[in-house]
Amino acid sequence: MSAARDAGVPPCGFLLHFVLLAMLSGATIGTAKLVTTFYALHLGADAAQVGFISAMESLGMVLVTVPAGFLIARFGARRVYFIASLGPLLLNLLIPFTSVWYAIALTQLLIGLCIPFRIVSMNSAFLEHLKHAGSSRAGWYRAALVVGIGLCGPAVADLLGARLGNTGIFAVVAASFAVMAVYGHAFLPEARPVAPPEAGPATGMLAGLRDMLRSPEIGNSCLIEVLAGATNALYGTFIMVVAIQSLHMSRAEALQLVMVQGAASVLWLMGLGRVVSRLSERQVYPFSVAAASGGLMLLGTGQGFAALAAGAVLMSLGAAMIHLLNMTQLSRHSMDKSRISGLFNLASMAGAFAGAMAGSLLNRWMPVQHVFLAWIPMVLLTTLACRVHAGRHAGRAALNAAGA
Repeated sequence: MSAARDAGVPPCGFLLHFVLLAMLSGATIGTAKLVTTFYALHLGADAAQVGFISAMESLGMVLVTVPAGFLIARFGARRVYFIASLGPLLLNLLIPFTSVWYAIALTQLLIGLCIPFRIVSMNSAFLEHLKHAGSSRAGWYRAALVVGIGLCGPAVADLLGARLGNTGIFAVVAASFAVMAVYGHAFLPEARPVAPPEAGPATGMLAGLRDMLRSPEIGNSCLIEVLAGATNALYGTFIMVVAIQSLHMSRAEALQLVMVQGAASVLWLMGLGRVVSRLSERQVYPFSVAAASGGLMLLGTGQGFAALAAGAVLMSLGAAMIHLLNMTQLSRHSMDKSRISGLFNLASMAGAFAGAMAGSLLNRWMPVQHVFLAWIPMVLLTTLACRVHAGRHAGRAALNAAGA
C-alpha cells in the first residue's frame, strides 16, 4: 500500500502536499539556521564558536538517525512527524532568552535530536510513493528542500529581520513548526504491520551495513556524501562570518551569498541530469573535483561579493554533478533502496557535523576565510580514497572470476 493510499490522499494530491511541506520545512530550517547564527554573533560569538553551535545540531542528528527508522516503522510517519515537530517548536521559543553561546549550542543539540525523526518520516513516505509515481520524480524532494533552505530561508530572514528582530523571527519559526506538525498529520501515512526480523536488530543492522559498505557504488557514494555534507556545512556556517566580520559586507549581502549558492544548486540539479547520465564515472569525477576545488579557491581568496558568489556557483556545480552520478548508480543497485537511503542520510548528517566542527577547529590556527583553502586537500584525498576503494574491488572481482 502506498503512502498516498495509506493517508487517504490521491497520488497526485500526495505529491503536491509533500512538495509544499518539504519547501516549508526547508524554509523554516534555513531561516532558523541563519537567525541562530546572527543571534550568536549578536551575543559576541566568534567564528569557532559559531561553528561549534552548528556542529551540535548535526551531532544530535547523527545520534538518532538509525533509531528513528525503527520507531517510524513501528508507529508510522504521521505520528512520529507530529511529535518530533513539537521539540523544535518549544526550543526555538527558548533561544532568544539565552545569553551565552554555549546555551545556544545546547538548544541546537536538542533540536538535532528531533530533526531526524522528521527527515526520515518524510523520506520513508516519499520512497513509498515513488514505487508508484516512478523514479523520474526522485529529485523533487531534494530540490524542494534546497529551494526552501537556500532561497526562501534567506529571503524570510532578510524580510523579517528588520521588522521583527531576533525574538520575533524565532517566534515565526516556532509557529511554522506548529503548522508543519498539523499539515503533515493530514496526509503522511500511518503505521503498517511489520514482520519481526529473523535476527536480532543489532546483528541484522550491522550485517546489512557491512554488506552495503563493501559495494564500491554504495561505499564511494556514502564517502562522497560525507564530503559533500561537510563542504555544504562549511559554506553555510562560515560564509556569513567571512562576509560580515572579515570582509565587512552588509547583512543583506551575506544573505544573498547563501541564496546564490541555493539557486545555483537547484539549477545544476534540475538541469544537468541528462548531461551527467551520458558521461562515465571517469569523466564526472575529474570535472566535479576541479569545479569544487576552484570554487573553494575563490571562497578562500575572494575579497568581494562577485568572487565569493562565483566560488559558490562553482562549488555547487561540483557537488551537483557528483550527487547526480551517485543517485544514478544507487538507483541501479540491487540492494533494498530504503536501507541505502538510510545509510546515505546518515552519511550526509555525519558530514554536516564533521564540516562544522572541522571548520571550527581549523579557525583556531588560521583566519576563517582560509578554512576554505584548507578544505581543498580534503576534496582531493577523498577522491583518491574512492578510486583506491573502487580499484581494490575491481581487483577482487577479477581474482574471483579467474578462480571460477
